[in-house]
Amino acid sequence: MKTSFENFKDDISVLEEEPNLWKGNLSDRWSIGSTPNGGYSMAFAAKAISKSLVHKDPLSISANYLERLDFGETLVRVYPIHVSKSTSTARAELIQQEKIKVIFTATFTDFSKSNGLDLSIRKEPNFEPYESCILQPFKEGFNPMLEKNIEKKYCKDSLWWERSNKENQAALNLYMSWPEKETADLFTLILFLDATTPPIFNKLGSVGWVPTITLTSHIRGFPVSGPLKVLAKTEFVTKGFMEEDREIWDAKGNLVGQSKQMAKLRIKK
Repeated sequence: MKTSFENFKDDISVLEEEPNLWKGNLSDRWSIGSTPNGGYSMAFAAKAISKSLVHKDPLSISANYLERLDFGETLVRVYPIHVSKSTSTARAELIQQEKIKVIFTATFTDFSKSNGLDLSIRKEPNFEPYESCILQPFKEGFNPMLEKNIEKKYCKDSLWWERSNKENQAALNLYMSWPEKETADLFTLILFLDATTPPIFNKLGSVGWVPTITLTSHIRGFPVSGPLKVLAKTEFVTKGFMEEDREIWDAKGNLVGQSKQMAKLRIKK
């Protein structure tokens, strides 16, 4: 039986239909309700983009989600734009039923050849120990299928399903990893950067649907083995639109991923 990480690698795999046109299938293993998770669809597209570019490691990817995605056959058409010594840049379209559902701009690099200044103005967040954090229970019909395939252990100030409260911050602190503890790769980081519960739920509870409108993810490098610290926060909701900011830190205290998205908060009636 394959592990969740092995299934993920299968579920972002693509085959070349013609030059710079790639075909694969979006799986319901990474679903939120009846649609694929936005970070998963970005990882799927990133895999296709990497196959079209000289540089293979995702550095920065931005997506505009135009229409709801479905499961099943999906095309990614890549338009390489520019190549320098250290980066390759492209735009891409994710296509289903002959409709462009998501558009991307992306820059890739080769982290094995990257060099230059390393400087951290801010240190890693101070979480309570991994062993004392609470594993989010999976309940069929309540949790998205995505939750079944990723291990999430929440700090005690972030138990949104038990202790949502208007006095809480709209923020979540948690550890994320593959259930079988494989070391995360760069495409895992793209998935994890959009795979927490919306942080607004820690303040308001599970109040509704939160579809992503735009998402930008920055990858800082390969994480070391071990659980990843993930921070997610929302500070402003304006006319039903809100931002979600996330950071991922590895077990050695290295920042390995950041994301910012604009989402719509659709309150249940």
